Amino acid sequence: MKTSLFGCKPRVISVCQRKRNGERTKVNTRFIFGFFSSIYTHYPGTCRGLPGIVDGSEDIVVTSTGLAFISSGALQILEQSPSIVGRIFLFDFSHPDEDPEEVTVEGGGIHDNGWIPLGMDVWESGPKDKPTFTLYVVNRKEGDIGIEVFDLMRRNKKPILKHKRKITHQNIWSPNDLVLVGDDRFYVTNDAYFPKPVDNLELILGLEVGSVAYYDVGEARIVKTGIGVANGINVSPDKKLLYVAAATENKIYVYRVNADGSFTQVQVIALATMPDNIDVDKDDGSLWVGCHPSIYAVFNKAGFGQILKINLDSALNYTIREVFADDTGMIQGSSIACRHGDAIIIGTALAKAAYCELLTF
Repeated sequence: MKTSLFGCKPRVISVCQRKRNGERTKVNTRFIFGFFSSIYTHYPGTCRGLPGIVDGSEDIVVTSTGLAFISSGALQILEQSPSIVGRIFLFDFSHPDEDPEEVTVEGGGIHDNGWIPLGMDVWESGPKDKPTFTLYVVNRKEGDIGIEVFDLMRRNKKPILKHKRKITHQNIWSPNDLVLVGDDRFYVTNDAYFPKPVDNLELILGLEVGSVAYYDVGEARIVKTGIGVANGINVSPDKKLLYVAAATENKIYVYRVNADGSFTQVQVIALATMPDNIDVDKDDGSLWVGCHPSIYAVFNKAGFGQILKINLDSALNYTIREVFADDTGMIQGSSIACRHGDAIIIGTALAKAAYCELLTF
């Protein structure tokens, strides 16, 4: 989620152009925060909240074996409290009745200094029947911003994330989410241009100054600018298409990836809601998008939950289906949804996650 959203007051932005000599006054009102949004609760099957995660489950990434990494602690951006700390949880789709397990993080000074984990992706290597996992995690703690890289290990059957290295670069200044396209190669979104607290003006004024950087083994370059709060990012299973959520534009941009890492826009998916993170279905390439019909409701911790499933055909025509919606408080601001088999796990910007069976999707 865009950092500058936290800490700025919800408001409606009006732009008025007055014409003299009796001409009409043109008013173009933009409801950025969704004061008047409403949804109708419906689930794809039985759903339950996942206990133990209370300070946000902002991003989720699922391995081929059904292990779901969950980043927690984004609530730190809104509320400063020593009890709110960055954590990574692990949920196993093979054991859906079990609760998420916190993963011990070792090295990198994270235990001593703390961190704010947001967007993530996982790199799999080794044999398919026994893969190894390397987790890349955005760290948004002020003064320590970068990409933390970990190896997943087991010690006495307990999961451990062993810190390998930290990636920093001048072109990765406000990272929100990332997607791996190779070993030590990834795209990362910068959701803001100006530092805090000036970045609040980007949202209030509706400035489209977010960007995408391409990192390739030690070097990062900006490959796209002009995005309204560049948020979630992902690629198609064949890595030929790149998807970027423009949160304040209520759009998802679709780009065709070029051989040099640059890309060309080929489609714009228009939404009537604010997209956050994007998960790409490994089976059919569809997009599962966590959305915010009302950011105002999220601020008040009564946020709506909304998950959209977007299918694109070979000509990049798209269809959108609302798979999940909730206004009961079970989900407070849905930021991501990931499918594995006949179930999904849903993350939230500031609160707990949920698990849902997929009887209809």
